[in-house]
Amino acid sequence: MLGPRRIVPGMTPFLVNYLVGWLACCALGLVLFVKDVRPAWRDELRALTVPWKLALFLPAIAFVTFAGRFTDDETWDVGCGGGMAVLTFLTAGWSVGTVAKGLRGERPWSHVVVAVVVALFASSWFYDGYLLLRDGAYTHRWLGNLRLSPIIYVCAGLVMNLERAGRGVRFGFTRADWPRPASVAPSVGLALAALPLVLVAAFVLVAFVGWRLPS
Repeated sequence: MLGPRRIVPGMTPFLVNYLVGWLACCALGLVLFVKDVRPAWRDELRALTVPWKLALFLPAIAFVTFAGRFTDDETWDVGCGGGMAVLTFLTAGWSVGTVAKGLRGERPWSHVVVAVVVALFASSWFYDGYLLLRDGAYTHRWLGNLRLSPIIYVCAGLVMNLERAGRGVRFGFTRADWPRPASVAPSVGLALAALPLVLVAAFVLVAFVGWRLPS
């Protein structure tokens, strides 16, 4: 009888169990989402299309989508990079905000579970699944990605939740009517608050791969 290592290259018993485990988590998240979560789609769309967020995230999405060809990372192609970038843009603000609301006792545990599953899928499990389908093998980079990509995801989610509050800056999830955007105008304070998060995400993104100049 063929073992998992022969059926799929690189699939040790541990990875088989890990794959089954995260697929089960995704199924649980989907069930809880359909059962308990009622997203405010209109407010979410308004939050995503705030002009300064588009100006910041659209170039970032383009970079993550196409930059892989200039690295030594064989897993980073247009489908992988673009998929993760778009998923992060669409979900990170909601996921991070929902977890924060849950920790404050303002969202039920089922919403938090869905948010964590969405975050792990967008930052890690999409990567694993895409490469498994693309290559017919479980990537050896899965653990490194699992350690690093959620950092970028959380930074993106925090930036997505930044907003002006009078002369200061706050996270939108501190408001009772979140995710409805309360302010859409940029400011110097907003840029200064976002800068450390952007720098952390950029460092994690570029510092752990080898880069080569285009020939």
